[in-house]
Amino acid sequence: MQKRILAALLAAPMLGSGAALAEDIPFSANVSIVSDYAFRGVSQTDQRPAIQGGFDYAHDSGLYVGVWASNVSWLSDLDARGSSLETNLYAGYAAEIGPIGLDVGLLQYYYPGDFDSAWKAANGMKSPNTLEGYVGVSWAFLSFKYSHSFTNLFGTADSKGSDYYDLSLSYEVMDGLTLDAHYGYSDIHNADNYEDWKLGATYSYGGFDFGLHYVDTDIKNSRIADERVILSVSRSF
Repeated sequence: MQKRILAALLAAPMLGSGAALAEDIPFSANVSIVSDYAFRGVSQTDQRPAIQGGFDYAHDSGLYVGVWASNVSWLSDLDARGSSLETNLYAGYAAEIGPIGLDVGLLQYYYPGDFDSAWKAANGMKSPNTLEGYVGVSWAFLSFKYSHSFTNLFGTADSKGSDYYDLSLSYEVMDGLTLDAHYGYSDIHNADNYEDWKLGATYSYGGFDFGLHYVDTDIKNSRIADERVILSVSRSF
């Protein structure tokens, strides 16, 4: 769920938090293989691997648009007809004011599939498609991002207006080696709030980024939200 968030978790695609301003070429692409797709600390693939990738366009003005996709299993785990694909469509504006980076935008999570009334009744959920707005601020190796849902959050009934707070650190300790840390808090309407965190490192070599991260939440009695180590390999073009 979201390129920008995942980069903080897996050094795969972020959603660090904000799109890079255009340099010589306004188009970029990325592809990743991860041992588990963790979104806000919760596995989207039942702790199985995922293949992910996306495309971005960043204008000199700071405006950007992009698309990112990953296989998922949580919807098909609920129902055999559930979607096995997550697509993120996003657009926003990123700028730098001295040492401070700013990023504001909209992100649409889209899951192709048939989420009819029978599916909703059987699972107690509504359509998982979700629209969020976000505002991010960064300085040096620190970043903070606030996300707000304008729709129900991933199918949770009456969850419109839910919030997510993301504080992340990415610090290069030596050439090619970066330490990553993240703390997140989910304030979900009509559901239990929870915390998530991650700690690990990313090493860049031969044009690839190799990640090793420990991920956990304070959710109890949920296998897809317990502690685990996630491996990732990604490349940007």
